[in-house]
Amino acid sequence: MENIQIFGLLALACCLFIFLAWYFSHKARHKERLLMIEKGMDPDAHSRGESGMQKALLKLGIVVIGLSAGVAIIGILVQFNALGRSNAIPTSILGLCGGAGLILANRLTQNKD
Repeated sequence: MENIQIFGLLALACCLFIFLAWYFSHKARHKERLLMIEKGMDPDAHSRGESGMQKALLKLGIVVIGLSAGVAIIGILVQFNALGRSNAIPTSILGLCGGAGLILANRLTQNKD
């Protein structure tokens, strides 16, 4: 019974954090749009290019591919019993592959100014 309560609280906290992230990002976009209008800029011209959602999904996809490559490497190493008893090696492989995915995603989605 205690585990169900903890899970419920964690699920509620996750929903709250997701809502707050959406709320503050929406609020920031609205402020940015108002500032652009005040300065005489066309806020729709900014959004005519590749949308922020497409960039975010591209970055997410690249990071997921990097993490999946890390899991595949770990699976291969486990198959050949190359990891030994250390739990730090799989974690570091995931960290390195995820970090490489983040760097690659950042490089590919940078504006070509």
